[in-house]
Amino acid sequence: MVMSDLADTLIYLSETGARGFYEGEIAQRLVRDCQEKGGYLTAEDLRHYQVIERQPLQTSYRGKTLLTNPPPSSGGALIAFALALLSHIPLTEMEFGSTAHLELLAEVMRLTNRARKDGYDAHLYNADVLEHFLSMEHIQQYTEQMGAIAHPVNKWGSTTHLSAMDGEGNAASITMSSGEGAAYVIPGTGIMMNNMLGEADLHPSGFHQWQEDVRISSMMAPTILLDDHRPAIVLGSGGSNRIRTAITQVVSNLLDFRMPVEQAVNAPRIHWEDGVFNLEPGLGATIDPTQFPYDQDLICWETQNMFFGGVHTVLQDQFGNFSAAGDRRRAGAIRIG
Repeated sequence: MVMSDLADTLIYLSETGARGFYEGEIAQRLVRDCQEKGGYLTAEDLRHYQVIERQPLQTSYRGKTLLTNPPPSSGGALIAFALALLSHIPLTEMEFGSTAHLELLAEVMRLTNRARKDGYDAHLYNADVLEHFLSMEHIQQYTEQMGAIAHPVNKWGSTTHLSAMDGEGNAASITMSSGEGAAYVIPGTGIMMNNMLGEADLHPSGFHQWQEDVRISSMMAPTILLDDHRPAIVLGSGGSNRIRTAITQVVSNLLDFRMPVEQAVNAPRIHWEDGVFNLEPGLGATIDPTQFPYDQDLICWETQNMFFGGVHTVLQDQFGNFSAAGDRRRAGAIRIG
């Protein structure tokens, strides 16, 4: 496959730098099409755009320090919230994939979603997320409900993740996304624009309801766990609103069930949302839908699927040995050497 327009664009950007996109000929083409076809971007929007470097959100789980994506992204805070709920349960006493385990995960996902809705436009997306949304007082309100344990569409997304570590203690966790694309290519460039304004999970109020001059949130949550101040686990995932549940389950598999990284990443997963309980094969064989704690649809998938994310993960143990796993759901690959 030859994409000559994109090749020319990459050469152009290598010569002009990022400003060539935001202020050069590419920007002019994009703005002109927006004006003619009903888009919203202006030359001023592009000219004033800045990348902001932020400090990671820092919490803890099972004795390890967890570093993840901070606000205005919400994915990291929601993962931290779910792990905080799990931290009150002795999962080592549970059998992985048992009915009790699946009910617990579903309840944690349900309560996390409820907390998200309760905290929408309040403290979830703000810099004070630790003092409010992730405070012990706020989490306790939902922990107290843990005892009352009472159809998504498969789609091909284009979010991907890269995890890396080296022997000198450096680590990187990178999640990248363009959504599914907006079906619009800047003329003559080969560049397809993203569809983030059409992502329902990022805009629960619907189209054209975003706040101007406020950065759009994201579910992307590149994550690193530290052991004694050194990177021990690097992971992240694609998968839209399944990102947070996929990462939560892999972290729990590693730290609660002590699974090797390959097993932890590729073990079957669940996803609960809006009354629909999705289970990958290998789970749910003992579940009676009529006896499950709350009224909902139960979907048992026939094969593992990228719907459930793609958590590519690297570990380094206390002796400096590396292990890694690429998620089979998204054709993940690893290299150690």
